[in-house]
Amino acid sequence: MVNPAATQEIKMEIIPVSDTLRQVIASHTLLTASHPWYIDGWVYVTNEASLRVEAGAVVNILPTTVNKQDGCYSGGLVITRGAHIVAEGTAALPIRMRVEKVAGHGPSGLLVLGRAPVRKGFTPFHELTFGGNLPEDSSGVIRHLHLDYYPAAGKGFEGGVLLLGTGNKTVTEAVAAHALPVERSDLKTGKLR
Repeated sequence: MVNPAATQEIKMEIIPVSDTLRQVIASHTLLTASHPWYIDGWVYVTNEASLRVEAGAVVNILPTTVNKQDGCYSGGLVITRGAHIVAEGTAALPIRMRVEKVAGHGPSGLLVLGRAPVRKGFTPFHELTFGGNLPEDSSGVIRHLHLDYYPAAGKGFEGGVLLLGTGNKTVTEAVAAHALPVERSDLKTGKLR
């Protein structure tokens, strides 16, 4: 007789030493609810890694200057094709993400990129790869997530949560993205009006 527990895959997760995440997460990672976490600029989950976020965790996004031409600040979390997010908050302990306020806001938030088919000609981001031929692809589970962000001026993605080619096995439930009021900034001086 085979022990069912012996046939399950064992996945080792690391808990980052620093509370500030930067650039790339390339191995299975756990963000605990024991203290706040910070995302500096854009952080990419790659290499088919999983990012698990405990119920009640607080994640603060610290936008950084990405586009030198217009001086906009942006940042957030990008789950790349093949990688997974497991963010299972509860009604009593939701996961909270908040974009910090800066002058000259660009788009910030959570992007989940999958391997499922997408409409032809749909390319909101030329620099990100998403979509494929796996309609039953799963990019993970997102439940009871509250995201507060400041919307970017202009066309296209203003911020919040964006799922692109994530497939019908990706689970989203009770996800709320709230656009906070923003004062339009003078991008040349970076001063708030």
